[in-house]
Amino acid sequence: MERIGEYLIRRLVGEGGMGKVFEAEERLSKRRVALKVLRPELARSQEARRLFMGEMTILAHLDHPNVVRCLACSEIDGELVMALELLEGRTLREVLLDRGRLAWAEAVDVVVQMASGLRAAHRQEPPIVHRDLKPENVIVLDSGQVKVMDFGIAKVLEALSRSTTHSVGTLQYMSPEQIDAAGVDARSDLYALGLVFYELLAGRAPFESASPRELLNMQCTAEPPPLPDEVRTSLPKGIERLVFSLLRKRPEDRPPDADAVLAALEPFAVADRGSSVPVRAQSRTHIAPAPSPPATAVRPVSVVSDTIGLVERAAAPRQVSWPVALLILVVASLIAGGVTLWVKAASAAT
Repeated sequence: MERIGEYLIRRLVGEGGMGKVFEAEERLSKRRVALKVLRPELARSQEARRLFMGEMTILAHLDHPNVVRCLACSEIDGELVMALELLEGRTLREVLLDRGRLAWAEAVDVVVQMASGLRAAHRQEPPIVHRDLKPENVIVLDSGQVKVMDFGIAKVLEALSRSTTHSVGTLQYMSPEQIDAAGVDARSDLYALGLVFYELLAGRAPFESASPRELLNMQCTAEPPPLPDEVRTSLPKGIERLVFSLLRKRPEDRPPDADAVLAALEPFAVADRGSSVPVRAQSRTHIAPAPSPPATAVRPVSVVSDTIGLVERAAAPRQVSWPVALLILVVASLIAGGVTLWVKAASAAT
């Protein structure tokens, strides 16, 4: 059996732009892990190696239900290797391809969990900014629990891109400031969260083009199109406002942090995810690059499925049933008769 350091390789799970992912087993503990072996050129860059070890060390201390956990990171025989928790589920991209757009309650549940994971990462010291948040980097478990993957990797790739032609981030989910090579902070992740939120509701991304140049221009200058009419009909206005506030071009015009996003979604969510409809997916073994699922001080929340109906019913005038009205009329008549008799008796006495 092939071996990488202390890990016995079971099979190749996948291969992408960042490297290969194997299902592996720790030799002594027998624990199954997802072993991510990053591209060889990363190990050849001193800056990338330094950043990798620094970012992964910080990430190893991030233990959150909505972030894929990084169990260990090391350099083995000149290769940069990450051991991640092994997950059974599908990516959010696979769910979207299978389901199309989600009901707004399900979309809010997913976004609340993603925002919870982002909040935990952004609160690290120094803060961990994802920089490449997209449906492909989000795992949905059969229970409906959502976990964000690949925190910190984009920063390593960014260092590498200074000496190569490798592009950092996915154009369809890059913030305007990333495209302009301006300062990137947590609000860039919130912009990407807004793009994902829009796609969950509409079934398509707000900006689409076969031309990379046109797509970059749209991200930087174009206003996102309105959500489809059939979506807006039942969508609470507060959710719609939040989506478009996340998609504002200037970082200072967006919500300041993930806490603000969670606060805005709180009226549409309840404390127990068990009452919401999970985003079902046929199980599939998946990689877990460095994040884990969302659930900091606040548990992942689910959504009240008929908020609009509850509000309308609360505001509606109350109707009095006819038996109650008849009873009121009889009582009033008896009282009136009693008062009349009392007045007559009083008059006779005087």
